[in-house]
Amino acid sequence: MMLGGIIITLTYIMKQRADAKDGRPHVVQRLTEKFGGRDQNNKAFTTEQLAGKISLITPLAGSEKERMAESLRMMKAVAETFPDEENLRFVGITVDPEQDGPKELEAMLDELGVGNDKRWIFVQAEEKNARGYLRHKLRLETEERIPSVDQGWIKRFRSTIVFIDENLHVLEPQYDFNDALEIQEDARRMLKDDPKRAEKLDAKSQTDAFKRTEERFFRTLEDIREGNLKEGKEP
Repeated sequence: MMLGGIIITLTYIMKQRADAKDGRPHVVQRLTEKFGGRDQNNKAFTTEQLAGKISLITPLAGSEKERMAESLRMMKAVAETFPDEENLRFVGITVDPEQDGPKELEAMLDELGVGNDKRWIFVQAEEKNARGYLRHKLRLETEERIPSVDQGWIKRFRSTIVFIDENLHVLEPQYDFNDALEIQEDARRMLKDDPKRAEKLDAKSQTDAFKRTEERFFRTLEDIREGNLKEGKEP
């Protein structure tokens, strides 16, 4: 169980308010280093195949289905919203390649109900390479540590979605829908159990955090599709 109020922080709320002023995506860096592996069909894959496409990328681990569920559900929602948009790609990179081979990746896609959608690519590569590329090139952390009431700090899998544009730019913001759910649940619990602290941290504003995160996610996608990126010098 999470410690009440740990996730809802003034820093988080201030960041949300800053994003609301100009929520357009912006470039973090460009993918200049190629990453490769084998896809669910046991065919060679490299990130060069994503050039000219808008890609949604997330880490995978077959043993972490519950933690992956929201990210994959949101990616599927995009695929279903734009069923004929051929320039979209939905990419998962496993961090557990010993357990997640091509057959297992194919099974994940079938279970998700997208096995026949050629826009989906789930990739197996050496674990060190996969984790390194996710972290250093895509800016995706695959693990996080959280506080609990009775177990101290707990390490767990982190499931986040990052957008890559047609020019292979890594974009922010990223989206962690597990985080949004936990923030929402924590806010509602705090309002019930600790009204004074809830008022101090403006918990009431986070009781619909998941819905608002989902809305921002689709606005970000629309901005990318329209080329409406925040101005700034490319790193």
